[in-house]
Amino acid sequence: MKKILCLLLVVTLVTGALFAAGAKEEKAPTLGFAVSTLANDFFVTMKEGGDAQAKVEGYNLITLDAQDSPELQTNQIEDLLNRKVDLLILNPVDSDAVGTSVEAANRAGIPVITVTRAASFGKVEQHLDIDNREAGQLVAEQMIKDLNGRGKVAMLEGIPGASSTNDRKGGFVDTIKGTNIDVVVSLTANYNREQGATVMEDILQGYPNLDAVYAHNDEMALGAVRAIDAAGKTGKIKVYGVDAVDDALKAVENGEMAATVQQQPALQMKMAVQNSVKFLKGEKIESLINIPLKLITKDTL
Repeated sequence: MKKILCLLLVVTLVTGALFAAGAKEEKAPTLGFAVSTLANDFFVTMKEGGDAQAKVEGYNLITLDAQDSPELQTNQIEDLLNRKVDLLILNPVDSDAVGTSVEAANRAGIPVITVTRAASFGKVEQHLDIDNREAGQLVAEQMIKDLNGRGKVAMLEGIPGASSTNDRKGGFVDTIKGTNIDVVVSLTANYNREQGATVMEDILQGYPNLDAVYAHNDEMALGAVRAIDAAGKTGKIKVYGVDAVDDALKAVENGEMAATVQQQPALQMKMAVQNSVKFLKGEKIESLINIPLKLITKDTL
């Protein structure tokens, strides 16, 4: 009897060990997400959307924050490639700088999907974005209405070299052509709220009679709101942004901002994860997906 019990125990232990080994072999696929910054609520919302969808899909999602440093992002992408993630989702700090990393992923046989900002070179399976030119156009059209087609405008630009920066500027500039709205100064504030405030303070010193400010994102717009308020000019200078983050929506409601353009960062990253899963399963995915935009003013809140 004792021999039989011992034999059953051995069989149970061996079976358990084999089952555990099999479980290890069936490890969930892993996606890497290299994000430009998590100091911006927009990208925090994007990450949360990705985390939620990865959980639904049964995938792991590793997120690394580049803190708006192209150099740090290059190192982080190299780390993700060394970890042999199954697919890499990139939100580039700099569209030009990230190209070398995309090529490294290509050589490693790791597919790449980009979100919000494109890579200037290297093979990307899909890019999810808004039409950034349309965002600039929507702001310009609203500003033309608000200023009756006439006024002096300052522009706060995003990160130099980023595709979103170039397109949000181009869409705006092309739309105001033929009006009497003039961009009298255009300076970089790197999509950052603190820099937006500092740059705006300097602009107000040189251009005290501004009518409006167009910031390429809400973080810079909110920095501009702070500087304008400190200068006692709230209500005299109209401020426009892009992203529709919570603080910006409150500023629109309070009359501190004239308008912002609503994106859907959680949906964008949710779709990026969904399409990553499809691609890894051998399904075809579209090379470009544009997320719809909506202009938000006090009237449409």
